[in-house]
Amino acid sequence: MFESFISDVKVSLIRLAGQEWGSMTDLRQWKGGDHQFLFAAKAELNRLVAAGSSHAAYIIRGDSPHLDILNEIAPTLSGYKRRLFTTKAEAITWLKEDGFKLPLESKEHCYQEK
Repeated sequence: MFESFISDVKVSLIRLAGQEWGSMTDLRQWKGGDHQFLFAAKAELNRLVAAGSSHAAYIIRGDSPHLDILNEIAPTLSGYKRRLFTTKAEAITWLKEDGFKLPLESKEHCYQEK
């Protein structure tokens, strides 16, 4: 699932041409990952932040056993905001409140209007 997410994001970055952007990722079916995954995920997420990702909304189950993993792989670069939600509607509301607009062709990546 993570590799698919990263692949989709990289394709979207071409269209965004350096704009600040945010993402919404539904992790309710996520099974976690091993140490190799953690290392790769942290590196990729830091690259995404360096490429303009300033906001990440993660949708998780309320009883998610993966909160420690999410905290461990979270980017620590300045200006990055991450929040956890239990519904997609809450995640969308947060992104919109911070000035992001969801494009019609995608419900996973959003850009900030300037």
